[in-house]
Amino acid sequence: MGRKDAHKLTGVKNFQRFYTFLMPSRSQAIVWYVIRADAANVLDFIEKKKKEGHDITLFHITIAALVRAASQYPEMNRFIYKHQFYARDEIAVSFAVSLGEKTVMRKVRLEPEDNLDAVAGKIRKIVDSARKKSEDSLDNSVDFFMKLPDFVTSFFFHKLYPWLADKGLIPWKYVDEDILYASAIVSNVGSLGLSSLFHHLYDWGSASVLVTVGLLQKDSLVTPDGKSKVTDVLDFGFSIDERICDGKKFSEAFVLFKQCIENPGMLETGPAKVVRE
Repeated sequence: MGRKDAHKLTGVKNFQRFYTFLMPSRSQAIVWYVIRADAANVLDFIEKKKKEGHDITLFHITIAALVRAASQYPEMNRFIYKHQFYARDEIAVSFAVSLGEKTVMRKVRLEPEDNLDAVAGKIRKIVDSARKKSEDSLDNSVDFFMKLPDFVTSFFFHKLYPWLADKGLIPWKYVDEDILYASAIVSNVGSLGLSSLFHHLYDWGSASVLVTVGLLQKDSLVTPDGKSKVTDVLDFGFSIDERICDGKKFSEAFVLFKQCIENPGMLETGPAKVVRE
């Protein structure tokens, strides 16, 4: 028995494990970073794809850019439980699906080899399914636990359930359907008219990365040759568990993510190679 979503890593440096004792929970170890991307190319790319008959959105490109970054820097797809480091065996991204006045959370499962079309197709399938089956089982679960004494609910969620999930003793479908057991959570706050913001991480589940996508807006950027230009820009707010890897890996992954947003054509093909742990 054991986890079905990840495998335990060996050979993690002692100093890195030591941080998990200084900061035992994910919410104690959050670092925030904002990526501002020049959106001119990506908007042109989306318009070009639309004329070609392909329904590609900025959200699809954002998820595909995250997948590409994880395919080269698998450290971004780690999580920590009880001072142990785990590498996920898949890339799973949770996001909200709007159903008019109601919003439900869903999770899409992706492979590091996926290109933009594959990512977009999988997201569309999840969204279509959510709109056909709009009821959310989470509501019923919450109602059930709120009827129990507080100490029972607290013990179950803080102690018992995480331990059972780690040992593989809970029917996998319950963990698999939980949107907080994911590689990342992505929130398109721009659709609400908001700029990107920094969201907390959840101690529940296994998501070590949370990204907010801000409102498309005009602003000035400095070009590589030192000139200033006014263009469409997008801000992405990253909240990350700093314990999962070192700053060098984070920075390299951020650079690749930004390159993919500003040059989405590189996502049309899969990665030349995939780095695995």
